[in-house]
Amino acid sequence: MRSSQLKISVILLAFTSLSFAKTNIPEKVTQLKENVEASKINLKQYEDNLKVVDQNIKETSAAIKQLDKQKQAVTKQLEDSQRGKMTSENSKKQLQNFMKTEQSKLDLEKKQIEDLKKTLAKLDANQVKRQENIAAYQQKIQALDSEQTNWQAHQQELVELEKALKEKQLQAQKDQKALNEKKVSYDQEITKWKKQQRLSERNYANFKDLKEE
Repeated sequence: MRSSQLKISVILLAFTSLSFAKTNIPEKVTQLKENVEASKINLKQYEDNLKVVDQNIKETSAAIKQLDKQKQAVTKQLEDSQRGKMTSENSKKQLQNFMKTEQSKLDLEKKQIEDLKKTLAKLDANQVKRQENIAAYQQKIQALDSEQTNWQAHQQELVELEKALKEKQLQAQKDQKALNEKKVSYDQEITKWKKQQRLSERNYANFKDLKEE
């Protein structure tokens, strides 16, 4: 493209000088002709490039639409899974708050033990109970941590399952199409042989009558 532009510039300059020098007119005309040919070649190249780009745009648009459908299906599964995960996380946070509350009470009651010797027995019982609560909450937190891990694994399984289901669906559709084609063929054969059966029975009846005469 750049070489063609250079040709045009040189020829135009030469053509402009023609009004002053009026020499080498055939050579200048030849150069102008070459410039026209170079322009045609450049035009053809850009037209071909435009066709390729247009086709690429169509193919890309089709691919984007298909990917969007797949993304919507997977997104719904992930949203369902995420809601379950969020429920687990909220339960964990609630238990952590319970544990913090129990810990605060535990610390307060330790101080009360020092100040209130008379209630030591009761406070000791409370200590045991609250420690049991903390242990129970910790066990539940461990269970929720394991549950969150399972949710994460479940999300990945859903993604893989969705992919496998799509592949099976495509195969099932192919099988259904083949069966429908076979059904049409069998229906045609049944119609043909029913007609042949009626014809054979009629011929047989006619032949049987003639034989008996």
